Amino acid sequence: MKCPLCDYDSTIFLLEADAREYRSCEKCYLVFVPSKFFISRKREIERYLEHNNTLTNEGYVMMFQKKINTIKKICSGVNTVLDYGCGYEPVLKFLLEREGYKTHGYDLNFPPNEELDEKYDLIISTETFEHIKNPRQDLASLTPNILSKGYLAIMTRFYPLRDGALCLESFTDWYYKRDPTHIAFYSQKTFLWIANEFKMEICYNNDFDFIIFQKKS
Repeated sequence: MKCPLCDYDSTIFLLEADAREYRSCEKCYLVFVPSKFFISRKREIERYLEHNNTLTNEGYVMMFQKKINTIKKICSGVNTVLDYGCGYEPVLKFLLEREGYKTHGYDLNFPPNEELDEKYDLIISTETFEHIKNPRQDLASLTPNILSKGYLAIMTRFYPLRDGALCLESFTDWYYKRDPTHIAFYSQKTFLWIANEFKMEICYNNDFDFIIFQKKS
């Protein structure tokens, strides 16, 4: 089976406790779930609606505010922003607008979901890339919408490593993969491959759940 990020052959590994299989790519280091284990779109949307991702959730708002503070420190000259995967209540979009950024929102499953035809200083995607079925396709459509010297920020939990490689023992018990809508998992090496493939450079990496790329001119 080909990797949905780099189209390279993947290696299967099974976990006894899980009702699905996982595959790892030796080229871009993506770990992903094959499409035959995807849940229906209806069930996927129902799962998203179970989350309390609202402005009344103080912990959720604080998490986003920390990411915005990082953006303010790392990303210079940002005026226009796209919140890619903004969800049913675009909390991050609201917080960015409160900071003075001109922000648009896009989500595949919830309005607004118009065609992406504008260019932005920053595209930020939080808690979205783990749900993406074809990350190469999404990245190929997103990166042309980033202005020269603009930024792409991705928040997703990095999978556990040991000596620079996937730690199967830790991955087996990893809570993050238990969500049936989580089908793609990334590491620092995956993001380095993405940077090289899509002509960007990594300007921030917290080695945990947040990475910022800058597009080369």
